[in-house]
Amino acid sequence: MLKTSLAALALGVAAMAAGAAAAEEKPKFVYLTQTGIDNSFWQSIKKGMDDACAQFEAECQLIFTTPNGDLQKHLQNLETVVEQGVDGIVTVIVNDDLYDETVKKAVDKGIPVITANVDDSQGAAGNARNAFVGQDLFEAGYVLMKGLHAKIPADQPIHALLGLSRPGESWAEARIGGARKFLEEAKAAEPKREITYEVIDSSNDISVTASRICQYVQGKPETNAYVDAGFWGAGAGECLRDLGIKPGQLHMATFDLVPVVLDEMKKGYVDITIDQQPYYQGYLPILQLAMMKKFGLSAFDVNTGKAVIEPKDLEQVEKFMSMGVR
Repeated sequence: MLKTSLAALALGVAAMAAGAAAAEEKPKFVYLTQTGIDNSFWQSIKKGMDDACAQFEAECQLIFTTPNGDLQKHLQNLETVVEQGVDGIVTVIVNDDLYDETVKKAVDKGIPVITANVDDSQGAAGNARNAFVGQDLFEAGYVLMKGLHAKIPADQPIHALLGLSRPGESWAEARIGGARKFLEEAKAAEPKREITYEVIDSSNDISVTASRICQYVQGKPETNAYVDAGFWGAGAGECLRDLGIKPGQLHMATFDLVPVVLDEMKKGYVDITIDQQPYYQGYLPILQLAMMKKFGLSAFDVNTGKAVIEPKDLEQVEKFMSMGVR
C-alpha cells in the first residue's frame, strides 16, 4: 500500500515537473513599438500578435513607449530586452541610425530580429535585422496622392498641403516623399494646370494636427487637397465644418482604418484612406519567429499592402473592424 502511494506520488511529481518543463520551453517573443498604448491603430497589430502567439503556444509581450514617440525610451526598451535574452524580437525602426548597434548585438547573440510596420529606409543594407513585415511606405504615399488627384476636377488648379506627422522619422518621410513624387510628375504631365504644394509639420497629436490644418487653410483658402502621413488629419473635420468648409472643398487622404477616419469619411471630409493591414504586421512576424525557433527556417520579407479604401468600401471594412482584424 505504501509502495503504491509512493509510486503514485512519484508519478505525480514527475508529471508536475514535465508540465513545468513544457511551460519553460515555450518560446518567448517580444514586440516593441515607439508609439503609446492609446494608438488605436496598434490594437489590430496586437490582435494579430495575440492570435499567432496562441496558435504557436508562445509567450509574447507587446511593449509600448511612454511617453508616446520617445525614441530614446524605445531604444532603451529594446536594449533591455536584448540584455535579458529572448527567443525572438519584433520592432519598428523609425530612425535609420539609432537602432543599428542594438539590433546587430541581438542578432550576434543569436536572437532573430524582424522589423514590422516601419523598417530602415535602406532595408537589409541599412540594418542587421532578419526581415521586414510591413507596407512599402513610399509607394503607398504615391498611390494615396494619385488617388486624391483623381478626385479633383481636371479644370481646377491644385494646391496640396502635405502633413509630415513626425519630421525626421522614416515612415513619415517616406509616405510624404511618395506623395511629393506624384505631384512633381503631375506638374510635368499637366504643364497648363497650376499644381503647387507645401509640406508642414502636422504632428501626430490629433488635436494639434487639426489646429494646424485649419490654421493653414484659413491663411491659404485655395488649398483643395490634404494628405496626411498617418490618420491624424481626419481630426480636422470638426474645425473645417466650423470654418464653413463643405465636403469636397478640401479633398483629404489619410492612412489606416481607425474610427475617426471612418467617421469623417461618412461625413464627406475624408475621400481616401489606405489600409496597411496591421493584423498581418502582428501575426506574420510571430509566425516567422515560431518557425525559425521550431524548424530553423529563415525569415522573409512581406509587403502587407496598400489597400485603397473609399466610402463605397465602408460596409465591408466595418464588418472586419468589429472583429479587430482591420
